[in-house]
Amino acid sequence: MTGYEDADAARHRVRLPEHDGSAPLLNIGAFSRYAGLSVRMLRHYDDRGVLIPAVVDPFTGYRRYTVEQLRIAGRIRSLRDAGCGIALIMELLPLYEESPAVLRDRLDVHIAGLEEAARQLAAQRDLALTLAADLGSTGSVVSERMFPSARVLRLRRTVACYPAEGELWADLRTLMASAAGVDPSGFGDLVGATYFDEEYRDEDVEMAIWRDYRGSFTPQGGFEVVDLPPQRVAWTTHHGGFDGIHRATESIGAWIATQGRTQVGPLFNVYVVGPGRESDPDKWVTEVNVPIG
Repeated sequence: MTGYEDADAARHRVRLPEHDGSAPLLNIGAFSRYAGLSVRMLRHYDDRGVLIPAVVDPFTGYRRYTVEQLRIAGRIRSLRDAGCGIALIMELLPLYEESPAVLRDRLDVHIAGLEEAARQLAAQRDLALTLAADLGSTGSVVSERMFPSARVLRLRRTVACYPAEGELWADLRTLMASAAGVDPSGFGDLVGATYFDEEYRDEDVEMAIWRDYRGSFTPQGGFEVVDLPPQRVAWTTHHGGFDGIHRATESIGAWIATQGRTQVGPLFNVYVVGPGRESDPDKWVTEVNVPIG
């Protein structure tokens, strides 16, 4: 066991039968060429206990490998290129022979992780493209207006994060489809969401979704009919997906500060064109409102 190899490495590494001197051996250079792994990586895998040479000369330290180890090296290379780290490679290698079914299950878990990472990278790429497109932008135009009163059907809840707002809208769609205690013809076109936390939160976000409603209603599932009072607001319009909506709130915050005004109520959005009507985020239109005094 080398200085780099711990007990876990010793437990997971692929062990070969003791070399009896009859099988042909490849020096590390030839083995590197045929296996498609650099000499540096072969030495690293030896140190970590992933691929142990069949023979190491006690005087020169030269490593030699059997022909059978080429197949193991190929598996290591494939797993590495598939994004598996050393620890995972060491866990998976024995499963090729011991339990192919378990190996498939573990690879499925790894694939799911890669797919999630790909989604995150795609979101980061989209944001980078947005940042590049916004270079030189002067920001949103902010105005002041009186937002009228409205009677709405509202669902207020604390959710895991801001994108989880979609869960509330799914509940509303379910309620409207069931027609149990709600009159589908009583809904209007005013659709929005209110965010009650005083600061931006990474988790446990208190929010409410709402839609104007003029019908009768039997309270259920956390839904209630409430009257929103008229409010004087600073507002601006955001065009596009919600990942860039912070530009609108930045502009409103700057406007409130420079105008010497104060925020007197929770921020709310009005979805003029949103996911419920349009699948293309580039076509979404959101009015961002902050009550002011």
